[in-house]
Amino acid sequence: MTAFERLIGELPDDHEHDVLLVAGTRPAVARLAPVATAIAEADRIRGLTVATGPDPMATHDAFEALGVPADITLLLSEHPGYTPAAVASALTAKLDRLMVEQDPSAVMIYGGSMTALIAAQVAFWRMIPVVHLQTGVATDDLLCPFPEEANRRVIGQLASLFLTTSGPTLGSPLGPNVLQVGDTIGSNPPPDDLRFAKMVIRIADGRSRLVVAGLDSPSSAEVVADLPALLDRDDDLEVVLFGDLCGDADAEVLARHERAIVVPHLELSELVHLVSSASVLVSDDPELVGDAPGLGTPGVLVDGPHVAEPGDSIRSVVGRHVLDDVWRILDVDPRPQPQVYDGKEAERAEAAVAWMFGLNPFPRVAPRSSDV
Repeated sequence: MTAFERLIGELPDDHEHDVLLVAGTRPAVARLAPVATAIAEADRIRGLTVATGPDPMATHDAFEALGVPADITLLLSEHPGYTPAAVASALTAKLDRLMVEQDPSAVMIYGGSMTALIAAQVAFWRMIPVVHLQTGVATDDLLCPFPEEANRRVIGQLASLFLTTSGPTLGSPLGPNVLQVGDTIGSNPPPDDLRFAKMVIRIADGRSRLVVAGLDSPSSAEVVADLPALLDRDDDLEVVLFGDLCGDADAEVLARHERAIVVPHLELSELVHLVSSASVLVSDDPELVGDAPGLGTPGVLVDGPHVAEPGDSIRSVVGRHVLDDVWRILDVDPRPQPQVYDGKEAERAEAAVAWMFGLNPFPRVAPRSSDV
């Protein structure tokens, strides 16, 4: 037990059913935190947020940043490294002990991270129902995104309830245990900065496309210098630049453009909305680029390790070629169908879990066209 873990019995147990919401990545936190809030507000299930994964404290901080402090932060005994086998080994024993101690009625996970896979497997071994959130992003390509798509398929054989974005998930049985709730990232509070809030609305309305650039390294300066060319080429594009390079001369030129915003820092709540709304993310931060596919956005890593990535979800590009690669991504579908949120996605997820426990009638979880 660590200083960051809640002792059993410390939280009041006044509900018949409880759910562990297990997250090991920032994209998972962005989907599970709103559901935890909806569960607390409905007050018919007890929800416990669990921060763990390869970097548990980063997950813990993400819950904090999104206004839903983690109830349990499951620290690993030793840093396992980032190989799948090491992470899986370290997580398995920790999550198994947690589920024995807490004995939850269900476990909720998001996506196909290693944490989600191990949580589903351990829950299955302990005969605890698994609720798989956001499974509608499944694809026909086993290697894209890698390894999340393969993990999702394994989880699909273990889960009891599938909460999808837009219809039945690939590989899941059709029936009442596949419910469309929408992307719960839309239930996060909107950005406090009115400029970003209006930008997200323009993108949702299909009036604009966004390129987000998070650049800190001096070697990325040439990428900053190239960003105005994006705005000159397409008049529906907008750019948000943040990071240590926001103060250099080229960034100041970019900041004077009416379709560009340059800031030194983005809060995680702002970053989640902007990256999930963007057509492409450009960054020299490998962790941020690694998060991008989980937020539904392709990522371009500037001057990163030049290792072939399966599929097109993450690309590692030399700085001088970044603009060409961004243009190729934008030109695949120059005006993609924007994600539409109604803010009730997390409420529908809570209603679906309550239905699974027999606490309410079969929910109407899919949004009507008039709701959005």
